[in-house]
Amino acid sequence: DLSMIKHYLFMAVSQVFFSFFLVLFFISSIVLLISIASVTLVIKVSFLDLVQLFLYSLPGTIFFILPITFFAACALGLSRLSYDHELLVFFSLGVSPKKMTKVFAPLSLLVSAILLVFSLILIPTSKSTYYGFLRQKKDKIDINIRAGEFGQKLGDWLVYVDKTKNNSYDNLVLFSNKSLSQESFILAQKGNINNQNGVFELNLYNGHAYFTQGDKMRKVDFEELHLRNKLKSFNSNDAAYLQGTDYLGYWKKAFGKNANKNQKRRFSQAILVSLFPLASVFLIPLFGIANPRFKTNWSYFYVLGAVGVYFLMVHVISTDLFLMTFFFPFIWAFASYLLFRKFILKRY
Repeated sequence: DLSMIKHYLFMAVSQVFFSFFLVLFFISSIVLLISIASVTLVIKVSFLDLVQLFLYSLPGTIFFILPITFFAACALGLSRLSYDHELLVFFSLGVSPKKMTKVFAPLSLLVSAILLVFSLILIPTSKSTYYGFLRQKKDKIDINIRAGEFGQKLGDWLVYVDKTKNNSYDNLVLFSNKSLSQESFILAQKGNINNQNGVFELNLYNGHAYFTQGDKMRKVDFEELHLRNKLKSFNSNDAAYLQGTDYLGYWKKAFGKNANKNQKRRFSQAILVSLFPLASVFLIPLFGIANPRFKTNWSYFYVLGAVGVYFLMVHVISTDLFLMTFFFPFIWAFASYLLFRKFILKRY
């Protein structure tokens, strides 16, 4: 009965899937939280803001974890049944590798469809929301400059302050190195920050400014010095940003004579990664089915090798071979089928 076979295989796969997924998700979450925490070096955010930023970043994290975890769980789950001598019972009952592949094919199709929704809809939405949230925080100029700490950055300036209170500072030191031939160094007794119509302004009082260009240095003594820098705006023409729900317009930027290079790379990665589970459906029985009497269990290495080769090709294609985006999954699936036919169908 095909339904009983499905249930049995799904149980074997689910045991591996959830353990792999939880471990990878935990590791990815730690890395994600560390990257998000770096935002607090400049912008003041609350604990709830951090949670909100974490949720905005989840679709991108899940997008890369899910296809690898699914493929590995299917292949290794089937391999476990092989080396526990349970697949021998399947074969004795007339269950062929083709029937097992038919069990995994609809599931692989479903996972690829879910990944396409993530890559083409959810990730652009979450990224735009993420950067829009940061922009909103920056516009409020709730800058997080802490007293007595080195390496704090404010726009193009590295900043050190001796004392701070409500965006007012005592004994400031600023350094900027915009190029190899131009450096600026400023000392000031007092300073404060404000926002004038989207223009970041740092007001300095009673200090000295040193400017170097090449082998020349200029010194300027000042009672007041105003450093202005227009805040990075949420550019609606930037290919990284989604306008409302215009997903077609968002992805159209990857095509045409004036196609955006970064958008082409995003689209290529979205398609190739999403189709990985479906394109690799024949590799599941190829790596999972084995005769435990005559073969050593190399399924872990096969899975790692297949994932490594596929994602290496994803990187190469998304960088230099954009047109291959539409052909590579079919080539991968066809090559997988030939190997499956040669090493599995002829023997089992």
